[in-house]
This record gives sequence, C-alpha cells and structure tokens, in this order.
Amino acid sequence: MKAPSFWQTYPPTLMAKALSPFSVITQLITKHRLSKSKWKTSVPVICCGNLTVGGTGKTTVALELGKYFQQDYKVAFLTRGYKRKNQSPEPICVDLSRHTVHDVGDEALLLAQLAPTWVASNRAASAKMAIKNGAELLIMDDGFQNPTLYQDMPILIIDGITGFGNHQALPAGPLRESLQHGLQRAKACILIGEDKANTQQYLPKNLPIFHANLKMDDQIQAFKGKSVIAFAGLGRPSKFFQSLEDNDLHLVQKIAFPDHHFYQEKELKELLSLHQYYQVPLVTTPKDYVRLPLSFKQYVIPLGVHLQWQDQMALSKVYALLDSILVQGVKG
Repeated sequence: MKAPSFWQTYPPTLMAKALSPFSVITQLITKHRLSKSKWKTSVPVICCGNLTVGGTGKTTVALELGKYFQQDYKVAFLTRGYKRKNQSPEPICVDLSRHTVHDVGDEALLLAQLAPTWVASNRAASAKMAIKNGAELLIMDDGFQNPTLYQDMPILIIDGITGFGNHQALPAGPLRESLQHGLQRAKACILIGEDKANTQQYLPKNLPIFHANLKMDDQIQAFKGKSVIAFAGLGRPSKFFQSLEDNDLHLVQKIAFPDHHFYQEKELKELLSLHQYYQVPLVTTPKDYVRLPLSFKQYVIPLGVHLQWQDQMALSKVYALLDSILVQGVKG
C-alpha cells in the first residue's frame, strides 16, 4: 500500500481531519497495549524503532549497533519477520543455509549475516530463547510499540525528510501512536539525513539526539558514470533511486514495487527482458536481493548503504548512554 500524500501535509488537510476520530481509536488501542506489564530480561535490550509506518532505516541502524556492541557483548537480534509466510508462534533462529524469506522475512536474513537472529511476533519469547542460547545483549529491529518485552534503551529512528508527517495517527496520518506518548518513552533519537521536516523542534529538549546520513557502500564506485536498471520494493523506493543518481549512476529504468514485495515470475521475466534489451546491469537493494529466487540473483547486483555519523564519537556516546541507563536501572 502506498502512503496517501496527505500524510505528509502539515498542518493536516481536511481529509486528515475527517479521519481524526479513527486516529483517536488507534492512539487509545496502542496506549492500552503498552500499559500491560512487560517481561524484563537479565540482559540489556536496545530497540531500534520509530513512531511512523514505513522505512526509516531501522535495520541499517540495528546492524551498525550490532557491529559496534559485538566488541564487548554476544549480540542477538530480535525481529518479527514482517510478511513472512511461516507464522509459527514458536521463535525461529534464522539458519541462512535453510531458511528463506518466506520463512523468516527479508530483514531477518540480513541481520542473521551478522549475528544470531530470532524471529517471532512475541519478542519476549524470542528474548528468552536468545538468552538461553548465550546472548548477552539484544537488539530489536522495530518493535517500539511491542507490548511484551521491556526495552532498556528504546531508540527512535527518524527520517529527516518525512519526519512525523502530518503528526496524525493512523489512518489520518503515518503515526503508530500519539506523538507525545511515543516521545515520552524514547531514551535517544537518531535523525537520518538533513532535517527538512524540522523534526528536531518537536523533540524533548533532554532527549539525546544523534545525527547520521545513509551513504552507499563503496561497491557503488564501480558503477559511477554507468547506466543501470534499478528496481526496489521499499517504503520509499524513490530514496534508493535518488541515492544512485546522486552517485552519478544513469538510471535508464526506475521500477518501484510495494514494500517487502515478493517478486512474481512474470515480474522477473519483465526485468530480465529489460536487462537484455538495454544490455546494462540490474541493481537493487540488499533487502530486495534476499527476496529474489536463487536462479535470478545471477542477473542482479545488490547495492547497500551504511550509516555515516556526523559525530565520529556517536557510537561511543550511545554505549555510554546505555551504561548510564543500566546503572540507573540497578539503583532503581
């Protein structure tokens, strides 16, 4: 589903205002779910989440934090496996040699390349299994509104372009809960990209804010000045296409698919036909690449991104912030 354009118009449009009574229901339901008692683990839990629907870079941030904290902890990732077809209630530990995107979802396959990754809608159940198998620190990819597991350090990941949209909750806007309620729970914020939505003015003054940009991996250097066909199934595929063009790639075709899209045989044949017609490489995101059939991957090159922190000490500051939160928790 493509997000309605009025979700990004602030102040809210008449359409958003007409839907506002339903937004109140969304806010009340979420607030009630989050009021329930959550299981507190014996190890630290970091959550990379957001207040809006759609992609903001949560998985990229989770991977960056995972790499950093692996220096001192046995890290494990927790994710719900969005859009997976295997809806078993039992937590699944991702096995890259056996599991497919249909079993565990695309994000889980990316996370599992770095550290043990557990998939279940019940994050508390996943956490128990991860700890039982030796995890010393848990990182949740998404789950800011998950009611089952206590989060020592909930981090909001915010896209600088879209921000909080029109500041309305679903269906009048992109928020999953009320802005005020969500911001009260956050222990830190990572603002990605230039703050074109002026999001920072709405954040609590005492909330630690870290600034970062999404940068294409070095692999893209080999394609500078060359023509490619780009396709992506993301919340905002235009962001991927723009990043390619910003790096001096000439996009002869830009093909957008829905977020977390499972590619059908007809679509793959059309992509292959374009590849053969233009005689240029097919490029996509790593998240899309893991959703492709093995037989088709030979025709496609995944081009990924990483975080570039504006403050070179950002990760050590995140580490120090987690330490202080844990110390306060012990004292409390």
